[in-house]
Amino acid sequence: MKTLRRLTILSTTVFLHAASASADRLFLQDGTKVDGTYLGGSGGSIQFRMNDGTVKSYDLSSIQWIYLSQKPTQAGTSNSSTSQPQSPAGLHLSPSGTNAASAVVPSDTGSDVPQAQAQLALDFHNQKRRDVGSPPLQWSTELAAYAQKWANQLANDNHCQLDHTVDNKYGENLFGGSGTTYTALFASQDWYSEKQKYTYGILTDANWYAMGHYTQMVWKNTTQVGIGQANCAGGGSVIAAEYHPPGNYMGEKPY
Repeated sequence: MKTLRRLTILSTTVFLHAASASADRLFLQDGTKVDGTYLGGSGGSIQFRMNDGTVKSYDLSSIQWIYLSQKPTQAGTSNSSTSQPQSPAGLHLSPSGTNAASAVVPSDTGSDVPQAQAQLALDFHNQKRRDVGSPPLQWSTELAAYAQKWANQLANDNHCQLDHTVDNKYGENLFGGSGTTYTALFASQDWYSEKQKYTYGILTDANWYAMGHYTQMVWKNTTQVGIGQANCAGGGSVIAAEYHPPGNYMGEKPY
């Protein structure tokens, strides 16, 4: 058997970042800003109460950035002001739908990806894995450090051109975007978008290239992930994710 990896480069898009806010805030993929009160999250979505009192649900895949002016302690309540975006409560889910504390990213992520952003990316991975019955991933600081080293090399020595590591024992997804700074969650959402190209079945030399990022994200035997990020001199970002054990084995199904 052989395992294959692939990469893509995302063209320039506008990415919105909330530096401060008087209310909880979302920025959607289409650039729409949503202000309200964060209520909680589960099953791959989060709920916001609008200023008119209505409650709306937003799928995580539609969101570019989440800013919470207060850190939620449980769905529907919040306290303790914070200046950094927090991971939505209730999104650390195991395949059975119960909370999985072991899927929490440590404060020292092992890379330049901040804990809150790493948690969002891990939660996104695990929600999409849960959708297809694959067990949740754990965050690995060792993998994150490996990913960070490669992201730095691509940004500093390779002019942000994407190339895979040589003789890498891990699975690897790469993302590159120009014009602004991207996040691990944004890269994960971009990799996941390949699902629309996947018709369930075994991977072959003919079909794997179009959806190899997605299949690695949900590969049934993969148990750990770590992500690193580096900024490019001319603007933009390189994001690398390492997976162990690797996926994308030809002749096998991802789940």
